[in-house]
Amino acid sequence: MFWHILALLTACIWGSTFAASSLLIRAGLTPAEIMCLRFIIAYLLMLPFELRGMIQRARAHRFSDRAALWMTIRDEGLFVLLGLTGGSLYFLSENYAVKLTNFTSTVALIVCTCPIWTALLNRLIWRSEHITNRFIFGSVTAVAGVTLVVLNGVFVLDDNPWVILLSFGAALMWAIYSLILKVLDRRYSSAVITRKVFWWGVLTMLPVVCIEARMGESQLWNLTDHAAAWGESLFNLDLITQPEVWVTLLFLSLIASLGCFLTWNIVCKRLSIVTASNYLYFNPVTSLWMGAILLGEQVTWPALIGCAVTIAGVYLCNRK
Repeated sequence: MFWHILALLTACIWGSTFAASSLLIRAGLTPAEIMCLRFIIAYLLMLPFELRGMIQRARAHRFSDRAALWMTIRDEGLFVLLGLTGGSLYFLSENYAVKLTNFTSTVALIVCTCPIWTALLNRLIWRSEHITNRFIFGSVTAVAGVTLVVLNGVFVLDDNPWVILLSFGAALMWAIYSLILKVLDRRYSSAVITRKVFWWGVLTMLPVVCIEARMGESQLWNLTDHAAAWGESLFNLDLITQPEVWVTLLFLSLIASLGCFLTWNIVCKRLSIVTASNYLYFNPVTSLWMGAILLGEQVTWPALIGCAVTIAGVYLCNRK
């Protein structure tokens, strides 16, 4: 029960990041800058606690052994995929989908189907965790509840194919992240995996930050006219040092990134990736209430009913 509660708490905290990110975007930061900054801060905070373990693991590697060298290279490739799927590609797909639409409910609804994709891919690839009728009924119930929460009394969806494709891409990225995590959980601690996710997530996101910061969206591919600007600072320090901005960034870095990625990797190991993923249905529920508290958004009766239906659906999925 402790690990179920921890998975629920992690998913609820992640749900609150939508409102926190909205505050930073209103302040002037881009989505790529927000993701990159929160991962950089989380990585730096985690690094002192990991240095000793890094040195011990480096000494333990026998690179004269070809098998050990090949395993190290292969695992590092998997860590790169973790940084891409759980970091840069996931955030880019989701945020650019939000950017292309006037109806963010479409994005939120599709992205929240990631537990279903996780269960299907897990069954197809690893042939584990048989999908029961109770799980199917619980998933349908949870998705129905999420739909009521996300639409929040305004039943309008976007039919832009790019918005739909990018949203589905974000959901699939997280599902693939969960499957890769299942492989690396057997050989590495949750702290090592979390640190690697931050490292490769930042490295794969930095080129996007450079392009956004130095050229602007309207001249994205005009490299020649802006080549001299590449050496300048990537981030607006005057903006970042504002109290409300750095406090929100600290929350996203310390709690939503460092704490939640670490606890998520632990609960996926203790429970299973399918069981833990079902708690992600609570993301829109927390997002709804945090949006009402921080952004003054309205909560309607259909959304309240959706919260109850979502809870029932997750209970059915994870009930033993």
